[in-house]
Amino acid sequence: MRRITFFLCQLGIINALFLIPNANAAWFVDQSSYAAAHRHLLEGHTDKSFESIIEAWQQSPTTDQKANLNGLLDLAITEDCGHSLDKTVLPSWLSKLSIERSVVQNINQQLLKLSIVGLTRVNITKISFSKWPNDNLINSQPVIDDGGYFTVEAKKLDHKVEAGLYKLTIIADGEPAWNKWIVLNEPPAKQNLGWKDSNSWRIDHVAKLNSACPAPSLSIKLYDLNDTDWRPLWSEQTDTYLPTKLPKLNIPEGRYWLDVGLINSRWQGEISILDIQSITRSIDYSDDTH
Repeated sequence: MRRITFFLCQLGIINALFLIPNANAAWFVDQSSYAAAHRHLLEGHTDKSFESIIEAWQQSPTTDQKANLNGLLDLAITEDCGHSLDKTVLPSWLSKLSIERSVVQNINQQLLKLSIVGLTRVNITKISFSKWPNDNLINSQPVIDDGGYFTVEAKKLDHKVEAGLYKLTIIADGEPAWNKWIVLNEPPAKQNLGWKDSNSWRIDHVAKLNSACPAPSLSIKLYDLNDTDWRPLWSEQTDTYLPTKLPKLNIPEGRYWLDVGLINSRWQGEISILDIQSITRSIDYSDDTH
């Protein structure tokens, strides 16, 4: 509780709520959902605070209000990395679900991507994901493999998927439509991953989202350029030691496609929220370079 009060003071929230009856604080009084969001968090009711954050986003907040709601969400996540934001569970036919925002940088261009990824026991016919109130980003049938893992993506977005309120709907055979409000915080402003040369990369100092969240992890995937299925020839993911070059591999010398991704993760209840920065390029692999 003391930690929450300290951070609320840093955000200027306590002054705005209880101490300064000026115009800047008037929206707390006029819009009860804003006041409720802060009050519930002060009282230690993270899930109720999150419900009020959702209501506040539905009331067309101003720029200042959006910044305040984003700061409040960041603070609420510090309790247990977002697990307590939402106490509802996934439906029985949906074992895993994640929302992934990606910035993919190759030599010639930057690609912004949004993905919905999960594991299902039934056939999913449509997934939609839209920013409140009516900005649709995804509305299509996912690709489902034999094991039930599915992916649906929006590629070549015009801008990063920004902070705000989003609605997720999943329609599956023989099941009622499943709807969920998703609240995203601001995506990372800085690119922390880049190429040093054709066979190694740099990783800038990356701070954890907060002490409650796992450390950033690094995903490395190597592809055979002649494999039309585009499945990794070799892959590794680690969150302890983050390497900056490929290890020596038991593969023939030649040209390959390398994908390196820096992943920050948090939760909204049982749903994982991932921010991924990736760099990709073709490389010439040989024993001389390792």
